Amino acid sequence: MPNAEHRHCVRHLHNNFKLAGHTGAAFKQRLWAAARATTIPVFEAEMEQMLGQSQAAYKWLQERPAAHWSRSHFSTVPKCDILLNNLCECFNAAILEARDKPIVTLLERIRTYLMLRMARLRETVWPHEVGPRIFGIVEKNSIESGHCIASYAGGGKYQVNSMLGAMFVVDLERHTCTCRKWDLSGIPCPHALASIAKSEHSPLDFVHALYKRPAYDRAYEGYISPMPSQAYWRKTGHVPIKPPVYRIQPGRPKLSRNREADEIPKGATKLKRYGIVITCRNCGQEGHNFAGCPQLRQGQPRGRARCGRRGRGAVRGRGARGKGAATANGDVDTTSVNASGTTASGTTTVRGVKRGRGVVSEQQQTQARPKFNVKRGAQAPYVIRKTNVFADSQAGQSSQAPSGPAPRSQAPSGPAPSKQAPSQSVPHSQGPSQPAPRSQAPPQPAQSSQAHQGSSSQPQPMVTSPKRPRLKSPAKRIRPWRV
Repeated sequence: MPNAEHRHCVRHLHNNFKLAGHTGAAFKQRLWAAARATTIPVFEAEMEQMLGQSQAAYKWLQERPAAHWSRSHFSTVPKCDILLNNLCECFNAAILEARDKPIVTLLERIRTYLMLRMARLRETVWPHEVGPRIFGIVEKNSIESGHCIASYAGGGKYQVNSMLGAMFVVDLERHTCTCRKWDLSGIPCPHALASIAKSEHSPLDFVHALYKRPAYDRAYEGYISPMPSQAYWRKTGHVPIKPPVYRIQPGRPKLSRNREADEIPKGATKLKRYGIVITCRNCGQEGHNFAGCPQLRQGQPRGRARCGRRGRGAVRGRGARGKGAATANGDVDTTSVNASGTTASGTTTVRGVKRGRGVVSEQQQTQARPKFNVKRGAQAPYVIRKTNVFADSQAGQSSQAPSGPAPRSQAPSGPAPSKQAPSQSVPHSQGPSQPAPRSQAPPQPAQSSQAHQGSSSQPQPMVTSPKRPRLKSPAKRIRPWRV
């Protein structure tokens, strides 16, 4: 079209500007400032600063007409002030999944995408008279209009004074402003919105008709007709055209464009986390994380050095209790124990594990432990019951066997224990490994109490009977097994 206005993309213009040898952030900022200038005086001021930086860069830009890349020389008829060619980039992003397909598949996917897009946009409901994006721009300019003071001069014209010292003339009848922002885009600028607020009119009434619903409906009143599959097409009788031979090109297919060196990377608008102390979850120290832990680099095992908190190396469950000495009352003695088995205060300790009300030593713990374990509330078979009886009988015989002379460090301070009855002693011919007869009953609690009374300083282990099973429900009682 001969009357159409031709504009250049400023981003591509800047790429050519860099290829000419004018690189750097200073030249880039000055070029974009001249392109965004909406009036000729502002454009000439930016070009003079460019001349002060480099005469070669100024000459290079003078060879390109400003009507192709600067808003100050754009026409006000199209109502468009875009400086970038975003339409091609948006289209390439939309066909990203179809651009690497054969030609027939490519065209079919593009047709389906446009058909669904036009149908969706045609049914879009607007909450306002203008579109959502245009309404957001009007709201943003309304906030900036608070820094302007409008004065009515007559004939629909206003004089607007800015807090920065500039002065503008707004004509509400012709929809113009001396800043030319309203003239270029058709959306009221902050100076125009200050004048509209002075006249007590709605800002949406002064938005150009191209951004309103009737123009939007005219743009999407057409539609793309759906198409059946190839099996339902009319047969022509001609030889079908075969697609060209598809050859896989070497290398990985390219899906995104190459970014420039000075281009803003994706996600650059997010703020970094400053002032946050990083703590390592392996050693608990600050200043590094698990990946940069010096202990892992030196080959040390993993482990959390924090106290009072469980980490990955902590032991959980019933066996997580620390090793220590157990006293006669069942408490764990944390004092130091010497080689003879006595503490610093002279109290004899027994190294063992708490079970029930008493303390069981390591030797008797292995003897008194049943060979088979049965879940609480379950019925034990006959073989397991007999095995438990055999283990308990051995534990009782070992607890009743006469002990040899005690060492000097463990000599009892009280009176000697009373002599046991002959019926309760174990004969010499019958070793502790032989099973006891069925008539022999387990030791009574009175014997253990006598032993405790005889030796007050040395604790005697007590073998506890297995706990009674827990009832599942009050209505149904389970018959417990007995040893």
